[in-house]
Amino acid sequence: MTRWQFDENMIQMLQSIVGKQFLSFEMDSSVEGQSYGTARLIFDNTAILLKNEEEEIAMFENDDVPYVEASKFTCSISNPELPFSPGIVNAAVKKREINEIVTDVEIISDTIKGVEHGIDIIIDMAVVIRTEKHAYTFSKSHVWFDEAIYVNIDKDMENICPVLSDLSLWNNDGEWNVTIGRSVRIL
Repeated sequence: MTRWQFDENMIQMLQSIVGKQFLSFEMDSSVEGQSYGTARLIFDNTAILLKNEEEEIAMFENDDVPYVEASKFTCSISNPELPFSPGIVNAAVKKREINEIVTDVEIISDTIKGVEHGIDIIIDMAVVIRTEKHAYTFSKSHVWFDEAIYVNIDKDMENICPVLSDLSLWNNDGEWNVTIGRSVRIL
């Protein structure tokens, strides 16, 4: 199985924000509701830089070219005192004030399987930060090389990125027998 997922350190980082004040998030303002490649989430005494960047990732188990450039979520600690650097050079920064307590964090993952073509991939598709008032979803699209981070408030993942969109992308225009499952992991 190929895993396009947050590693254990990143999971612990996201887990650590439960109970903290979600102060704000920052992103580029080039397109409404999305940020190219990076967004910064600011909490009480820390900030997390969320990235969705391309890297070489195994896609097919039985392929002559086993790696493709695909976008993958990562996160790291960021200094909230320093200015946010958007993924687009010289793009204006948009800051959204939140000031709500984080009640839980979820990671939404899609599992894509196509036995006869060697596809067995799990992809972390979104991070959902739930507060006492709202659910803030930072997600990828179903297109594996899309580096945008889509930001939605109080919107279900199935409405943001339907599993059927994943299926139409991965089944090679209906030629392959591919199954897709979606799971939610509460941290």
